[in-house]
Amino acid sequence: MGRTKALLPHPDGSGRSLVLAAAETLLAAGAAPLVVVVGHARRAVLSELHGVGEAIQPVANPAWRSGGMLSSLKAGIHALPQTGGSAWTLVAPVDQPFLSTDLIRRLLARACDPEGAAAGGSKGAAPKAVVPATPEMQRAGVWGLPVLLSHQLFPEILAESPPPGTAGADRGARRVLRRFRTEIALTPASPQELLDLDTLADYRNLTDALKKAPKGVPSGRLVARQIEKPLSEPNLSESDISAG
Repeated sequence: MGRTKALLPHPDGSGRSLVLAAAETLLAAGAAPLVVVVGHARRAVLSELHGVGEAIQPVANPAWRSGGMLSSLKAGIHALPQTGGSAWTLVAPVDQPFLSTDLIRRLLARACDPEGAAAGGSKGAAPKAVVPATPEMQRAGVWGLPVLLSHQLFPEILAESPPPGTAGADRGARRVLRRFRTEIALTPASPQELLDLDTLADYRNLTDALKKAPKGVPSGRLVARQIEKPLSEPNLSESDISAG
């Protein structure tokens, strides 16, 4: 993107940074403690989170430049308590400005639903992951973020290596999730909730659209106009937040 994404002002004009908004949303949804994996501009990013609360656990990823998104995910997993606690971890990026507490709660509820079943699995079988998807994404067989991971997947993720020649451009747990595709549960989500800002152009376009929006126009309509490409499978950003 050319700038530290986590430190960009939220497009809603609230004055909050993207990383602060993400942390506040996760905490408001009851996802705690938060493991914040930081690579570039570590001190500045953590300064943004000062005062949020003791639920924040910062983790440095010195391999962020060469190891890519997978290295950030591994750093977050290693920082989680190894005994007791939750059997699930929520992995969320900082570049989803309209991530909602309601979506997070829907993901958590889906994981705990004894009547639910993963795609292709038997009814009542616990999924290995819970992912959000719009109806269009479900028809295309893809999903978005955040993703709720069962700790049963951790050994698979920790053993994963980026394909040769893709260091720094890997897609985190994507290959692992593909292997367990039939054990993934889907949760309905709106395009607004899953909108991500991959590039500086994405960020500027959305910010400009919100500034120019007539009063009373729902932001969801504006967001829908900004989506010019299909949302992809899990894509971790330079600062990622895990809630265990």
